[in-house]
Amino acid sequence: MRKDKEQSDLRIQEHIQRLEAKEQEREARKRGHSRRKPSQEKQTPKIPKFKGENDPNIYIEWEQKVDQIFTIHVVSHQKQVDLVVLEFEDYAMTWWHQLCMDNINQESLATSWRDLKNLMRARFVPSYYRRETLLKLQMLQQGSMCVDEYYKLMESMLLKVGLQFQSEEEKVARFVSELRRDIQYLVELYEYSSLDKVLHLTTKVATQLQKKKEAKRSSSYNDYCSSTGKIKKENMINHHPRVPKTHLLRLIRLGLLMKLLILLKVQGQVL
Repeated sequence: MRKDKEQSDLRIQEHIQRLEAKEQEREARKRGHSRRKPSQEKQTPKIPKFKGENDPNIYIEWEQKVDQIFTIHVVSHQKQVDLVVLEFEDYAMTWWHQLCMDNINQESLATSWRDLKNLMRARFVPSYYRRETLLKLQMLQQGSMCVDEYYKLMESMLLKVGLQFQSEEEKVARFVSELRRDIQYLVELYEYSSLDKVLHLTTKVATQLQKKKEAKRSSSYNDYCSSTGKIKKENMINHHPRVPKTHLLRLIRLGLLMKLLILLKVQGQVL
């Protein structure tokens, strides 16, 4: 009997210990939740307002900001549409209400941000703007631009027309094909697998070529100064035959021009 009682007491103690451990764990979780920063909690992203300006550049800039917000914040497709539409003002709000009224008996106009973007681009980015940008993109070459300027301009045009290449290789080929010839020849000697890598490689090659040009220009200038200096010395020697050549060269090396003037004045030589 005594042994059974001891075993029963032991089981009760173990049960009490387990309950206390669970209670301590629950309290620790509560304390951890209270210490959580507000930024760690799930927040509804704030979408910038759009008024429906008649300027495609304004719309495209606004669209890129919204793209970036939805890249950072995970939001369901339908909520994306709701959040964006809530920030419509002025003509944008009028346009959306009219669009909804015209399609009141049909299915939802947009079920995701991508669907809404297609509708908005059709209204706020004119077809002529897309055509002109595509033509500029086709004729785009590096020319006198630095590599970074050329890359940013190409990326900007691609975003404006909403053009996406089927693969990374196509985008890389487009970028490399319109580089300056001297840079392009050197870049094509290397292997690259992504646009970021070829951009870094191209920047490095362009920097090395620029340093070589500056070194060559500096060397040419030094050679020119050296040759012109020799000519001036020879002219001075030939122009003053009464002064001994060895003495004149010594004065020129030392830079003692005042002594040279005194000596010429004594001998009656006129400069």
